[in-house]
Amino acid sequence: MEKNDKRLIDYEEISRLLHDNAEVGFKHTTYREESERFHLLLNGDKRAVEESDRMLSSVLQGTLSKDPLRNAKYLFVVNTGLLTRYLIEGGIPQETVYATSDLYIQKVDMARTIDEVYSFNRELWTFCVDLVRKHIRSERYSKAVYICLDHIDTHFNQKITLKDLSDRTGLNACYLAVLFKKETGVSFGNYLTDYRIDVAKALLSKSDYSYSQIAYSLGFCSQSHFAQVFRKRTGLTPKQYRMKLYNNNLSGM
Repeated sequence: MEKNDKRLIDYEEISRLLHDNAEVGFKHTTYREESERFHLLLNGDKRAVEESDRMLSSVLQGTLSKDPLRNAKYLFVVNTGLLTRYLIEGGIPQETVYATSDLYIQKVDMARTIDEVYSFNRELWTFCVDLVRKHIRSERYSKAVYICLDHIDTHFNQKITLKDLSDRTGLNACYLAVLFKKETGVSFGNYLTDYRIDVAKALLSKSDYSYSQIAYSLGFCSQSHFAQVFRKRTGLTPKQYRMKLYNNNLSGM
């Protein structure tokens, strides 16, 4: 059979797309920017979830389909493929990674709206960040401290006492307190407070929640107590912190 050398897409078509992109000033996200997002993931940094939304934006990632919904699905599949590679290289069990990506791709394939695609994307990245955090902790900390950190992760918005953690680990509270500080570098109380303040910063910058809503959602007994602790940790009141971010965003426009 005679070999057919005719290509489905020739170089002229690629050149035309390069020209069209240049005309509108479009550039794909750089490899460095992409790597920085996955670096957040592999450090168990929850900011990776926020960044993952940008990976579905055709303005930043390009157009793979003229249909907006199909384009979002394609971008989801492409980025989920990259996600699996980074997770496996980061030490997450391969079959767990592939099973997770397969299930989410199947779910997205059935999505009827772009919002659904974004929702699945955030859910996937949240799950993967948690996988990484658990993997890091399982290697770095003793089983008892790992149990404490995992409990704080999922219950930081509730009242948590050292006795609660003592009951969960089966260790004497005083011994657990010493072990926790030895392995994390800070006391249980300071770790929990710092964790809540980090979440508060994210809520102040990424949401319209009121100061009282943030305070009570993070387990503080009052708005004034929240403001006092926040100022002690950051040097700013919650209002000042939010206004500083607002002014910085304006100046960067």
